[in-house]
Amino acid sequence: MRHTLPFLLILAACADIPALEGTVTEAARSAPYPRLAPLADQPALITTETDGMDDRIAALQRRAAALRAIDPGALQ
Repeated sequence: MRHTLPFLLILAACADIPALEGTVTEAARSAPYPRLAPLADQPALITTETDGMDDRIAALQRRAAALRAIDPGALQ
């Protein structure tokens, strides 16, 4: 286990990292930055899967009731 970190470092040193110079075109380089929109202007996500949520809520409530029924003193 103690040899794992040095092995990973040696393995990473053997990686062939491609050159990035010259991969961006002049058109991309001179393009304007994209317009950033505030989060308030974004449409809200609409979820219509309420049937599955009701089952999930019921299962979580049953699990919570089972956890509340456990006596913490008995666990020690």
